[in-house]
Amino acid sequence: MKTPTCGLDVASSSACACLLSAEAAVIATGTFTTSPADLQKLLKLLPPKTPVFLESTGRYHQFWARELTAAGHPVYLLNALLAKRLQPAASALRQNKTDPGDARNLAETGRLHGDQLVSSLWREDPANDATRVLARTRARQRALLTQTLQAAQDLLGRILPEGTFLNLAQSERLTSFLLTIRNLSHLRGLRLATLEKHLGTHAEALHRLLRNPLNAAASFDHLLPALHEELRQIESLRAGQKRLDEAIEESTTASGRAEQVRQARTIPGIGLKTAPVLVAALPRDLRVLGPKREAQRKIQALLGCDPRTRESGQFRGRKRMTKRGDPVARTALFQAASCAIIHDEKLKAHYQREKAQGKAHRVAVSHVMRRVLWRLVAVLYEAKDFIQTTDEITPSATQN
Repeated sequence: MKTPTCGLDVASSSACACLLSAEAAVIATGTFTTSPADLQKLLKLLPPKTPVFLESTGRYHQFWARELTAAGHPVYLLNALLAKRLQPAASALRQNKTDPGDARNLAETGRLHGDQLVSSLWREDPANDATRVLARTRARQRALLTQTLQAAQDLLGRILPEGTFLNLAQSERLTSFLLTIRNLSHLRGLRLATLEKHLGTHAEALHRLLRNPLNAAASFDHLLPALHEELRQIESLRAGQKRLDEAIEESTTASGRAEQVRQARTIPGIGLKTAPVLVAALPRDLRVLGPKREAQRKIQALLGCDPRTRESGQFRGRKRMTKRGDPVARTALFQAASCAIIHDEKLKAHYQREKAQGKAHRVAVSHVMRRVLWRLVAVLYEAKDFIQTTDEITPSATQN
């Protein structure tokens, strides 16, 4: 860059700044807290419209990025791995790590490579960010729900080992039904018609089972309170999942991306829950990433589902998914690919070809993931609904 550049090494409540001239001379350095007085000192230090470069640090960079942008300074938010790889050679060789040194490295990175880092320019998008935060919250709650279901299923197996056909994960009615049971005598006293109301096709099997001596009859009443606690947690988490789904849908509408979500849902495999998560993880306008093929390649890397090659001399390592992108969006893409294998004949045939070549299930699904992603990028790039064609993109030789 031909203008001064500023590097900002951000901590929890402070930041170390280094201002470099276009000729790499240090103009000023300093450490500033998030107080209004220190913020004004930093702003006075910077010439108008000085580009500021900082690493992505979770929530800590938000304050500085927001305030500096409001003051008219373009802020570039760099992935920590990218910043490390672009740091000056002298710093990389010395391996010294200090806050002033990191700030200077960021300023030097901006001075040398700022013109190529346009895609890292920070822009606040509260509604879209809310969708991503809600999606991450839902993923954490879903993981907790899965763990609780496993614990409850284990308890159910201990108090009723003969009831292997009773699956808590597959039936919400079973959870509600078991919470009404006071003890084993109460359960045995229920009529078949009552069981059918709550359990459907499993009612007759349970009714027949309860007529016979039970293996764990002695421990049933003792362990039932523990099972009830797990079941109450399950009901609470399931209700929370529904509320989060509604909130994600509302935030998608508020962000103005409802039409993109609708278009994404025209792609086989991408459904009600996965579409908002995937769309929120992508730029609003994919055309800024270049031609469609280039955009597909960049989005593939953004989600971390691009292949990584490892070769050295005669060593040829296996190609694996990098997994360096958004984990929640990547999981949503995996779920979409798994559904697409069932509902789309082309992708099902592609999956079966990969399996016939000896690839493991997850590897074969990862190949389908990339195809689903290519379809998604094409739909959003052209702003059109998905239409099945006979000349879809085929993977290149580097994506095996």
